[in-house]
Amino acid sequence: METSVSRVTFFEDRAEVMRVARCSVPRGRSRVQAHGITLLVDDRSLTCGTGGNEKVEIVFSRIRRRSEDVAGATVEELEALEADLERARERLARADRGLGKARADGQRVAAMMKQWAEVVRSVPSRAEVAAGELGSAYDAIDVATGESLDALARLRREREEAQVDAARVELRLLQARAKKPRFEAFAELEIVATEATEVAIEIVYRTPCALWRPEHLARLTRTPDGKGEISITTYAAVWQLTGEVWKDVPCRFSTARPARSAMAPDLREDVLTTRRKTNQERRQVVVEAREQTIAVAGIARGKRDVDEMPGVEDGGEAQWLAGRSAATIESDGRPVRVEVGERSFACTVARVCFPELGPATHLRATATLPGPAPLLPGPITVARETEIVGRSTIGFVGAGEPFELGFGVDDGLRVRRRVVEKRKTTPVTGTQHVAREIWLYVSNLSGDARPLSIVERVPVSEVEDVRVEVDPHMDMRHDERDGFATFALSLGPRATREIVLKYRIEAESNVVLPLSLDL
Repeated sequence: METSVSRVTFFEDRAEVMRVARCSVPRGRSRVQAHGITLLVDDRSLTCGTGGNEKVEIVFSRIRRRSEDVAGATVEELEALEADLERARERLARADRGLGKARADGQRVAAMMKQWAEVVRSVPSRAEVAAGELGSAYDAIDVATGESLDALARLRREREEAQVDAARVELRLLQARAKKPRFEAFAELEIVATEATEVAIEIVYRTPCALWRPEHLARLTRTPDGKGEISITTYAAVWQLTGEVWKDVPCRFSTARPARSAMAPDLREDVLTTRRKTNQERRQVVVEAREQTIAVAGIARGKRDVDEMPGVEDGGEAQWLAGRSAATIESDGRPVRVEVGERSFACTVARVCFPELGPATHLRATATLPGPAPLLPGPITVARETEIVGRSTIGFVGAGEPFELGFGVDDGLRVRRRVVEKRKTTPVTGTQHVAREIWLYVSNLSGDARPLSIVERVPVSEVEDVRVEVDPHMDMRHDERDGFATFALSLGPRATREIVLKYRIEAESNVVLPLSLDL
């Protein structure tokens, strides 16, 4: 019996399919075969139920696979191909008959030309009357020769076309009659019924080659009172290449990872080795400038509504999402997006620039995620009002946790950066001095006053022989631990401003500083 898909649950690397088979079973023991199942089905995941029908009990179920040789076409298609072949052969026969007739006509015209030539040799050359009759006869024979050659060429083309068509139809018919193996999988169930009844059998199994990933669309808008608001729509991007047909089925999506039992890996000892420093290493301290990623559990901006820390990926708790509407997912490996949720909440919008990376100023929205469900990691499309500004990725955000999103650049603000560096060494002590000045030229090209935050980096020393001193600035907030210097500015319409960040580096004589302090 055939089955229909009633629900599909997608996991990280597989899908759980529920099929329903409706049938009538007699009293006693009977065996049922449910078709429509993919060949990739995991046999051990098969479970069957009767939907609460107490009159029927499933005592045995298993997955079976079989192959059979079937014709490549149906009986109707074979009959149509045989009729096409008969018509092609009739056309070829007509072309052969016409070609034979044209050849006979050509031979007749050639004989007439030969007879005309013999008559020309027997007629006196000065007989004017005979010459005129011979000329008229030659013209008539010449016209007949041309018509015969044209007809012969046309019929040859028609015969070639008919021969090609007949060969093509014969090949198609041969392919249609050829036997091809067909593989199928089905569930075999043994049912015991106390009386004859109608039953809806629920067949649940898992299959690979079907998965999902979360995807988001974030839209930044302005409320009537001028405040910022973010609307995030979450989609489930799903793929499947199982060979099954899933049409208009309800979908669920889970971050759970169903798997078979596994064993912990064997532990191995880590071998550590030590050595004494060389004389050169004891005399000198080599300093290197390197990039350092600041690892934090959350952002410093925003307000946290929960006290506990979020877990990894799904927060340590499996999330279950349901599609808002039924979906049709073809077995072609192409992504299909199913909407699973939408939420809107207030945010704080700020303009921030990192001149070391580029002159553009970015819009940064900071908000606290409301609701009981987290925001799953994945690609995100960002938009301002009705305008798409770009694509990015977002990490896991727990419910009640602050997070931030970028919404493109502000074309009205520009920041230009210039670095001035001076080095000198004290003659007696050998102390090294490096003075750096970072000049920032900020321009507001718009007609409105706009606030702006500019973030620069200052080196952070990890050894006592190297000291870093930063000159204070009225608009600067310096984080000595991470080395970020943030300038909070407010520029009027079409205004410009210059900012200078100054810091000094002092190192002992036995310290080898890098040639460039640019990170």
